[in-house]
Amino acid sequence: MRDLFLAVDGNSLMHRAFHALPPMDADGVCTNAVHGFLSMLLKVLRDYEPRYAVVAFDEHAPTFRHQMYADYKAGRRPTPEELRMQFPVLREILSAMHIAAFSLAGFEADDILGTVARRCAESRDLTAMLLTGDRDALQLVDDQVQVLFTRKGISEATLFDPAAVRAAFGVTPSQITDLKGLMGDQSDNIPGVPGVGEKTAVKLLNEYGTLENVLAHGADIKGKLGEKIRGNADKAVFSKDLATIRPTVPMDLTPSNYRLAGLTDGVPVLRRYQLNAIIQRLEALSDAAPESAGTEAPVLPAESLTGAEDALRFIREAGDAPLCLHLTEEGLSLCTETRFVCLTFRRDMLDDGPDAAETLAALRAPLSERPLIVHDGKRLMHICDGQGLPLPQVAFDTMLGAYLLNPQEKSYALSALASDDAQGVWRLYARQKDEIPALGMDRLLYEVEIPLSYVLFDMEKTGFQIDPGVLRRLGEEWHARAETLKQEIYDLTGAHGFNLNSPQQLGRVLFEDLKLPHGKKTSKGYATDADTLENLRDSHPAIEKILAYRQLVKLTGTYVDALLRKTDPSGRVHTTFDQTATATGRISSSEPNLQNIPVRTELGREIRRAFVPRAGWRLSDADYSQIELRVLAHMSGDANMVDAFRLGQDVHTRTAAEVYGVPMEQVTADMRRSAKAVNFGLVYGISEFGLSRNLGISRREAAQFIERYFDRYPGVKTFMDMTVQKGYRDGYAVTLMGRRRQLTELKSANANIRSFGERAAMNTPVQGTAADIIKLSMVRVHRALRDEGLSARLILQVHDELIVECPPEEVAQVEALLRRCMEGAAALQVPLKTDVHSGESWYETK
Repeated sequence: MRDLFLAVDGNSLMHRAFHALPPMDADGVCTNAVHGFLSMLLKVLRDYEPRYAVVAFDEHAPTFRHQMYADYKAGRRPTPEELRMQFPVLREILSAMHIAAFSLAGFEADDILGTVARRCAESRDLTAMLLTGDRDALQLVDDQVQVLFTRKGISEATLFDPAAVRAAFGVTPSQITDLKGLMGDQSDNIPGVPGVGEKTAVKLLNEYGTLENVLAHGADIKGKLGEKIRGNADKAVFSKDLATIRPTVPMDLTPSNYRLAGLTDGVPVLRRYQLNAIIQRLEALSDAAPESAGTEAPVLPAESLTGAEDALRFIREAGDAPLCLHLTEEGLSLCTETRFVCLTFRRDMLDDGPDAAETLAALRAPLSERPLIVHDGKRLMHICDGQGLPLPQVAFDTMLGAYLLNPQEKSYALSALASDDAQGVWRLYARQKDEIPALGMDRLLYEVEIPLSYVLFDMEKTGFQIDPGVLRRLGEEWHARAETLKQEIYDLTGAHGFNLNSPQQLGRVLFEDLKLPHGKKTSKGYATDADTLENLRDSHPAIEKILAYRQLVKLTGTYVDALLRKTDPSGRVHTTFDQTATATGRISSSEPNLQNIPVRTELGREIRRAFVPRAGWRLSDADYSQIELRVLAHMSGDANMVDAFRLGQDVHTRTAAEVYGVPMEQVTADMRRSAKAVNFGLVYGISEFGLSRNLGISRREAAQFIERYFDRYPGVKTFMDMTVQKGYRDGYAVTLMGRRRQLTELKSANANIRSFGERAAMNTPVQGTAADIIKLSMVRVHRALRDEGLSARLILQVHDELIVECPPEEVAQVEALLRRCMEGAAALQVPLKTDVHSGESWYETK
């Protein structure tokens, strides 16, 4: 028996519900369409018991059909504001119920439904049910795809299989697009053949089978009808194409990711929007669900607390039982396996609730002395620190657990994963506490990610000292240079006064006035991106100056001006580190992004002169040497690569010597550059096309280079092939420490998406392992600085690089500590090597 995969046309059902129901209101927010949508959804869940479900929405943007036909859907009335405001509400509720909502610019919800239908048709285990009020979806019906069609309001729906489509419309599902090609579609403004209605179109298709066959027999069709057919053949073909659903939306549709479970997690959000009738139906549906539906924790009723004493009493009564805490500006909630309590803070002096600061002060001991289960422990640390409280003891962090279990979620906010309270945290914990060890990632959680959250909190709080004088000097120099370049560009192009920062104006000057070769022109104008201009560098002397001008403008605006704005009163800048931003485990930095300070150009490197230690201190910088290649050598076990690192040789020079067949001392700079491009490119799954572009050689030369490379490093080739094979077999890639990345792309019907999945299968084990090692190094360095009683503190991580701020008398000890902690973070077949330097600015340490 096949499992049922439900795909819902969100826009179609929301419009039907909005027009079918009288207005409903929750504190000024319209909810009638949301109520109607959820009523229909729950009825389908009850009546048909699907195992998986997704909801598809249209984007508020033009689609490929609008590009094909500017008048597509022209004449439709704008969506009423009372309906438009309900879509975000519905998405919030669906997220809380763990039902995925899909939309993608350029495609319609129909195309997403079509993609679901195709994936189910390709599977032996799935039947698709498409819930919609749009007749276009009937073209998708076959033996494995059914359409549940809403006819009137929200109460009546008809299930269509192929026989039902034929009985109702006189054509087969595959003829629906032929029907649209002939009769058009007034609602979508698809023209069809003027004067041909539905009855005539059905009659023609019953006689000739397809639109193409109708057109081929146009000469046989008598009278005015024949004239219309013959005179509008192109319009008919175009209309059919316009009405055809494209089942190729690039989206992950691994069924296990969309299993219906934990629907009642949406109750708190539903309660906020006063959808009480929906809550009753949802809880009734959940009570009737079979026990095999999952291992969800039971939903507990919320108990209100009046103050800190109540909270303390609850904590004492919990004893040693696991305790979840969630804290927001509105209040705090606590949850154990058997009880769930909430405390609302006073918003102003007229409220009856307790004051937030007083409450937290009263809870000082349990917040700092009792192990807690939390969501986003680093956020809680900042709250406690802001209130002058000790840092909490994080025993389990469900945000980090969610990240380990699925490192490709769009959001790890609690509201995106569960109800936004301690019970939501508990329900996540109940699932994660067993699943993470079962997948072999408990060491990652308890020894790396949770301890790292404390390290990142310290780094965010400490910040990095900025010398504003250096930034202002650079800004003045670069602004003056940019103005000079601007005048030179005006003189070279003969076009004075145009806005160099406007792609449209620049495009007109380059491609219309100067007649330079250009790519495709879009409605917004000519492409003037960096790649386009790089290809034109030799076509006109102004191009190089335009590129230089852009670099100066970007450096000034993105780094100089932004850093000056973001420094605190003491002159330090505080970035935010994100542990959950990348699929490979790397840490990211934002507001400002200090990991993106330029390093490849001399101009960009100048910015690092502005990053300095506190007065009288020094900076020590430790950078792993070629860590990803060392990980690749270990994981592949390739004898030549392992030998190079064990002998302490320059691996790029050794690679060049191997590939070119010359002694190492005869390797030229160009040879080494080519070898370096391949060595690092392999970590990212580089293709012969990518290598040819990077090195400026032909694809044939690049292919020959890669072939010679693999001849000399056969272990690397075997490793890469095996990782792809394992990806297809297991569905995921794994690092040395057990971090997993699901490879759902490998199941795609789209070759480009599968190719991306294969590259991810190759580079995730290497990049992810390197990320794990640097994270473990940060934990070790942070702990060692504390244990050795040093004043030095870790202040920045940039990929494979750590920066420590320290008093001058501690520099030697810190440098030794960095080498010891970083080089001992993992035991590989090859040694880990760290380059350590100190100086009075970040620039001087490199």
